[in-house]
Amino acid sequence: MKKLDAVVVGELNIDLVLWDVPFPEYEKEKLARDMRFTMGSSSAITAHNLCAIGSKVGFIGKAGKDTFGEYMIQHLKNVGVDISGIITDPSLKTGATIVLANPPRKALLTYMGAMTQLSIDDINWDLVSQARHLHMGCYYLQTGMIPDVPKLFETAKKYGLTTSLDTNWDPSETWHEDIYKVLKFTDLFLPNDDEAIRIAHESSLSKAISKLKKMVKVLVIKKGKEGVTVCSDSEEFDLPGYRAEVVETTGAGDSFNAGFIHIFLRGGSLSECARYGNACGALAVSAIGGTGAFQDHKLIKNKIDKLIH
Repeated sequence: MKKLDAVVVGELNIDLVLWDVPFPEYEKEKLARDMRFTMGSSSAITAHNLCAIGSKVGFIGKAGKDTFGEYMIQHLKNVGVDISGIITDPSLKTGATIVLANPPRKALLTYMGAMTQLSIDDINWDLVSQARHLHMGCYYLQTGMIPDVPKLFETAKKYGLTTSLDTNWDPSETWHEDIYKVLKFTDLFLPNDDEAIRIAHESSLSKAISKLKKMVKVLVIKKGKEGVTVCSDSEEFDLPGYRAEVVETTGAGDSFNAGFIHIFLRGGSLSECARYGNACGALAVSAIGGTGAFQDHKLIKNKIDKLIH
């Protein structure tokens, strides 16, 4: 028996979410209707919410030894995530993202900070070996890890772990094909529809799906309120999303990842994984911040069960 269901390798950035805000203009002051200082980062949100719904999770990452870093680490610890794989470095600054949220759309402005300094040399292999699954989010922002992510995933597979990858947006918009080397060792690939088209360097989602599904065991394309497309060697299907009152969309895709992985690790069918992922995504948008709706375990379970059934 492994100690952990999953270990997440990724970034630790805080979010300042400004809600219902006009677009900024130079030399002008604009007013937001609400704000929330909250836990950010695709990888950290997935780890937090995966733990909140009942999985045993460890986290590997790097943060500055500062207020933002302490905030992120404490929030992971509070929900039960094993934080022994997190390195704090006083010479670094923990990054931050300002989220301008006008549901269902948002704009992000990020200072990457310490996340760029995480490298293969920082990986706690003992922690990895204690898990059944490895997940990595925000691939394109973790520039210190990018050259060695194929090695990370290949080694995890040798340890007997299954693997999953979410890329998020590439701020350079080059969408380099080095990621294909990672996909050879990826069991679950979890991009959204825009990302999939660009990663595949194709002109349409259908062409992107045809290309990418040949590279991974399971391709999962997130399409927001339209739901999800899932492809494997044995099946391919679309599943609509659940209706939700949208407060703010930060972390919806990361929460979907958490739900999908949670059921995948319990032997569920791909359709069961997708339904639970959709439910977690719908729950995420009901509160401000990626983890705002994932604070009370009993309430989380009741809301997800209500959506699914």
